[in-house]
Amino acid sequence: MAIQFNCPYCTSTLKVPDSTAGKQGDCPRCGTKLLIPNPTKVEVSPAASGENVVPPSLSQAVTPPETGAQSTNDQESGAPLVSVESRPMSSMTSQYLRKRRRSNAGGVLLFLLFFGLMLGVAGYFYFAYGPNLEGNLVAARFDAETAKLEQRLKSASLGVSEDVVQAVNQSFKDTPRRVQSDLMEVLFYGPEKGGLFIRLKAGSNTELVRVDLTGDPALMDYISKNGVKLDQPRISEFETNLNKFYTEWYQFLQSGGVMPDLLSYRNKVGLNSLMGGLGYHMEARVNNKIYPCVHDDFQGGLYFLVPRGTLQFEILGRKMDQGWTFFPGKYQVQVTQEYSTTP
Repeated sequence: MAIQFNCPYCTSTLKVPDSTAGKQGDCPRCGTKLLIPNPTKVEVSPAASGENVVPPSLSQAVTPPETGAQSTNDQESGAPLVSVESRPMSSMTSQYLRKRRRSNAGGVLLFLLFFGLMLGVAGYFYFAYGPNLEGNLVAARFDAETAKLEQRLKSASLGVSEDVVQAVNQSFKDTPRRVQSDLMEVLFYGPEKGGLFIRLKAGSNTELVRVDLTGDPALMDYISKNGVKLDQPRISEFETNLNKFYTEWYQFLQSGGVMPDLLSYRNKVGLNSLMGGLGYHMEARVNNKIYPCVHDDFQGGLYFLVPRGTLQFEILGRKMDQGWTFFPGKYQVQVTQEYSTTP
């Protein structure tokens, strides 16, 4: 026969085998240790003469033993209690569970706050004790009329058929295309030896200057450690737009429709073919006006187009289309000499 009684803490009705009578167990609902009543055990009533006995109340429970005092019955049996009926939780139990849930949410919030604080500390130490990419550099100017930069556009591994590449290259060999402004002049042309080339010259109001980066060891160290990462977005943009350039120009040759916009390809194809990773992320500022970096010779020199006669300007990281600036440095540049030869 089973023993049935109520937990005095959460009021759940419990049912256990009669073999567990007089032993301790845990309430499966609230976890409180309980002494299982023994219906067959009798005790002498204080008001009786000694012969009348009554069974103890089935709802009687024993207060859990003090901490550190293990019950021998608990060690012997460890009998689990089986709940046969779930009653609504008491108000005290509900309040306890609600407080516990609020406590868990507070712990998560505290962890997020701590994580954000650690990120802030890491950022502070990076900018406070990281490489100091500031200072002064020198530059030399080239003759504005004769200086030019040239680069062959590499069409391999673009995913464009050889027929398309050959047709487009031949069209620029037959008819070179020029994009000209006060800032720069860029020529797309196909030479006799084949391929497609870019030629860049200064515009009517600018001149080409080479900034010597080797004067700052910290900057050269930064380039050696971050060069590959710096170059990844440039390569991606260049290859994507060169593929698009060949595709659109071939469609133009076939259909005779509207000519593709060479001004867009001047920057995303032409300039990207002349630059490296650092130059892609840099710009010059003269009197708060922005001028582009147009070449990286990979020998410690960056080339910029600046207004003719400029003696001093600033170079720094340019703001990308996504709104972020990757290069953290800023340098003041003095134009101190002139090159007699072309770059």
